[in-house]
Formats: sequence, C-alpha cells, structure tokens
Amino acid sequence: MDAARRATISARMADYAVGLRYEELPADVRELAHFVLLDTLGCALAGSTTEEVGLIRRAMAAASGGAGDTTLWGTADRLPLPMAVLANGAAVHAREIDDFGGCAHSGSVVIPAALGTAARVGASGRELLTAIVIGYDIAKRVMDGGGGYLAFKEVGWHSTSTCGGFGAAAAAGRLLGLDAKRMQWAIGYAGCNAGGTWAFIPEGAMSKRVHPGFAAQNGVVSAYLAANGVTAPESLFEAEWGGYYATYVPGKAAPESATEGLGTDFRIRLVGVKPYAACRGIHSSLDVILALRKTRGIKASDVAKVTVRGSRTHVKQLGRQAVQTALDAQMSLPYSIAVALETGGAMMDQYTAEALRRPNVLTLAQRVTVTHESSVPDGDEPYVDVDLKNGERLTERVLVARGDCTNPLSEAELVEKFRTTAGLVFDAAHVARIEKAVREIANAENVRLLDELMCPAIASTAQRSRAGVA
Repeated sequence: MDAARRATISARMADYAVGLRYEELPADVRELAHFVLLDTLGCALAGSTTEEVGLIRRAMAAASGGAGDTTLWGTADRLPLPMAVLANGAAVHAREIDDFGGCAHSGSVVIPAALGTAARVGASGRELLTAIVIGYDIAKRVMDGGGGYLAFKEVGWHSTSTCGGFGAAAAAGRLLGLDAKRMQWAIGYAGCNAGGTWAFIPEGAMSKRVHPGFAAQNGVVSAYLAANGVTAPESLFEAEWGGYYATYVPGKAAPESATEGLGTDFRIRLVGVKPYAACRGIHSSLDVILALRKTRGIKASDVAKVTVRGSRTHVKQLGRQAVQTALDAQMSLPYSIAVALETGGAMMDQYTAEALRRPNVLTLAQRVTVTHESSVPDGDEPYVDVDLKNGERLTERVLVARGDCTNPLSEAELVEKFRTTAGLVFDAAHVARIEKAVREIANAENVRLLDELMCPAIASTAQRSRAGVA
C-alpha cells in the first residue's frame, strides 16, 4: 500500500469502510444498529405526514421530472434514488424526534442513504446493518476530527448536514461494493459538497428539515461518482488550502480524533434516542419539569415563573418566547416548558399547528425566561428555577437527560416510541410487520422487502400477497 496514501485520514476511513465485516461487530453494536434502524423508520413515517415534507416531496418530483424506483417512505410514490433519499432524510428529521449524539442527527442522513442504496442493489440485511454502523462511525468521526459538535456550531455549520454526508457516502459506497481507492474518492466528494448553516434559526425556516436530506443525497451521489471512476481529492482533510478542516473549522481541528480507535471504537455507541419532540438542548429541562409534575404534583396553575439558567447557546438558540411555526416551538425552551407544564408531555401532539395556538400555553411561555449562567459552559445542562405562586422556589438540574447513551431509553420505551410514530401512517398490524422485519433483518437475503413495507400500498392484503409478506 502506498505510504503517502495510507497516511491520509480518508484512506484510513476508506480501508475501514471496505474491510469491516458483520461478523466482526460486537453484539452490542449489532443491537444498536437494529435499534437506530427501527427508531429512524418510525421517525420517517411520522415526518412523512407533515406539510413541510409534502412540499419537499413535491419539489423533488418536479425536479426529477418523473417516477423512479426508490420508495418515498410513508407514501405510495417513488422517485429516483437521489431525490428519494433527500425527501426521506427530511421526513426523518421533520418532527425533531430523530436520534442524536452522532454527527448530531446521524440517522436522518445515514439510514435513508443506506436503505435506499441497499434496496436498489438487493443487499442482504447483514450488509445493510454493517453499512449503517460504518456510516454512523464515519459521520461522527469527521465531526470529532473537526473539534466536535461545538466547533462546527460556533462557526455556524449545522453538523448534521456538514458532516453527515461523509457517513452517507461511506454507507452507500459500501453497499455499492467500492474498493478502497474509490471509497476514498466517495469520502472526498462528500467533503466537496458539504454544507448547511444555522441561518434557519431566526426565521424558523424549513431548511433545517432539508439539511439531512441534502447530506443523504450528497453521500449517495458521491458514492456513485466514485463508483464510476470520477476522481476526488484524497488529501481532503489535510489540505491547507481548500481542505475540509482548514475551510470549515479553521484552527479548531483535532484530526487524530477522526481515526483513533477506528475499527474497535464504534461511535454508534454514543448515539441516543429522543423521548421528546424537541431540540436535544431542551430535554434536561423537560426532565426537570415532568419530574416535578410527577413527584410534587405541580400544575401549570401553580407556577408563577420559570427561569432556565444555562450557557450562551441556550440563550441564543433556545431562548425565544414567541413561536410561529413547529420548528420555532421545537427550538424554544419557554414554549416546551410551558406545554410540558400544561399537558404533561412534549411529544408530537404538543408541537402541532393546533397546539401552537393554545392560549394557556402561550401565556405561560411568556413567564419562562432563559438567562446566561456563567458557570454553565456550552455543552452542559442548565439549571431550572421554578417559582411557585405560594412563594416557594424549586431549583433542579438534570446532568444527563433521558435518552442519552449513558441514560438510555429501555427497549420497551424505544419500541413504544416506534409504534407511536409509525402508527401515524399504518395500522397496528402493519406496524408489527415492520417491527418484525427490522428485528429479523440480519437474516434477510434481500432488504428490498423492508423498504417495500414503508409504502402504504403494501399494507393492503393484495399487495402483501404479491410481495410475499404474511
């Protein structure tokens, strides 16, 4: 092997992505791959019912000029693979309930690219699971090599999009059977087309939903370019002029983190599953509020005001009181705390257009403020002060929110979440079919059936019979 090539980050990533075998995956990593696949498919089905995703599907259909062979999850429609993975990635992210802790939201990028490509080529379930593990690993490692989530965020990059495409490229490339050289090019192309900024925050723009789709599409197209011999930079991460790290996170990179423990330290282990349909930075505060409701019997009518004392990011990103859109609400500590106090929940029903018009919630949100606490650095959880009308002040802080990899949801909770999200599209019997297919995916010779199960048409008796589904 050429020593100069072997020294580059992308070459080491490519060798890993090409060489990893399902049999080498530890049992817990295999289980996690099943869990994130199940959770992501449920998130996609829930997101497929939103107005935003309907608009995105319509745009992709118009751009493609006709039907294709890749399922638009949650619908009876199909589009060409690059257009479909964009729409499916957006659907996964649309309700803000997709997984976190990878490149931010790895599932919304990697799994649409992986399952779409796997269904196209007729890959086995084990190949799909291996590609998912690789994709999650590469996406997170690229972000870590750039200094981590906050390094990208401080500059203004939305790492789900900026880093996720690398994972999608690696997953798709693995499923296309790329050799190491072409896998390196696929990774190079993912960097050439990376993007996605936080400019959506002030306006609550729909572009946040599209970012994972862009990254999934980027990865798939990158893999196909490489597969057909279109070369890409092999020193993408190391180049001083135009290099990925030098351009996107100048002065912040820690390149050794990108390959440290590669092949043994599977970073899918760092992924968490969301119990709430809101930005992850809000979750520990929701844990506080819902625990106080449960243990102290506190009701919204008991509360005079709430103060969240957190990092500058909490104030800048999550401090808005007035909300106009679902995205506004999902990125708002005041709204989320108010709706949790009022309803006892913070899941999909609390972030619908109808929910955003509840006067009691909107009035209470005006009494929730987010302030800077100098002792809370970016990345740490905030303090929550709840002032009751009887004059009592309750101060709580949850250091690790529910759903984190170190405070995970139980398998029963994860399955219940899937049944709830998938149940927005399918009846219980068909939801059970998808669940069974995911549980047994490692034994599947061809994953196309799982992709087909994400289509409402296949839920009919006649369609199931033709597809060979019990």
